[in-house]
Amino acid sequence: MKNAKHLILPLLVASMLATATAQKTDTLQCFAAGFNFSAMLTSGERIADGGAKTDLVKNPFLSFGVDFIYKFRSNWMLGLEGDLYFGNDNLKHREERLPMLYANGAVIGGAGGDAGVEAYNRGLSLIATVGKIIPVSAKNPNSGIFLSLGAGFTQSQIIYSVQAEEAPQLDGDYALLYDHQQRGPVIAENIGYWFMSNNRAYFNFSLTFEMQQHFTRSTRDYVIDHYMGISGKDNNQYYTPTYALKLVWMIPFTGKKTQEYYYF
Repeated sequence: MKNAKHLILPLLVASMLATATAQKTDTLQCFAAGFNFSAMLTSGERIADGGAKTDLVKNPFLSFGVDFIYKFRSNWMLGLEGDLYFGNDNLKHREERLPMLYANGAVIGGAGGDAGVEAYNRGLSLIATVGKIIPVSAKNPNSGIFLSLGAGFTQSQIIYSVQAEEAPQLDGDYALLYDHQQRGPVIAENIGYWFMSNNRAYFNFSLTFEMQQHFTRSTRDYVIDHYMGISGKDNNQYYTPTYALKLVWMIPFTGKKTQEYYYF
């Protein structure tokens, strides 16, 4: 399997989740909402049949999102996470990709000057998750090592923004020729630490290392990218691994506080 090495972390997390035992002590059961932030890196988009890396965007880029979580007393959790991610004018090899648009490093606008075109990656994902907290202290059984697996849907594309003067070659449907919009399934794995305070309702967070694997295809009928040698329908399937350090801040809405159960 060409991408077998990238399945090591998903299999490791799945194995640890499968062997995690239920808690013997009474723990918090609640619904919670959270806000997440992460800095993401990609090791390069690849054509899934073994093709060369395309390196569509520069690293790093950012992700923001919301989490909806239900935590059981067994410390198992179910979640639904929606994320938006974006970079800052980070399209790579733009002049090689689009030589018909660029002259001396600039896109020429309708008035004959530099149109000031910037190109950003934009994306979104919706992922359902299952996770487990493994406590490390009896004084706070709601905190500990955190593991989760998730699967869902993702979409990404390049957005062109004209800053100075009009650029008719990027107006309307013309931009769709160059935006590399892709959609497909995504799987995600997290390993890190989950903390829920015994006495502060709003001091709850997790800090994890997250790895995602995106399996996408182009949604456009016609794609132009000279760097990749594409002029027509893009029939490639792409595999894009991403890596992130992720912080989630959570607000629990129901359930008893742990100090109602424990006395030390």
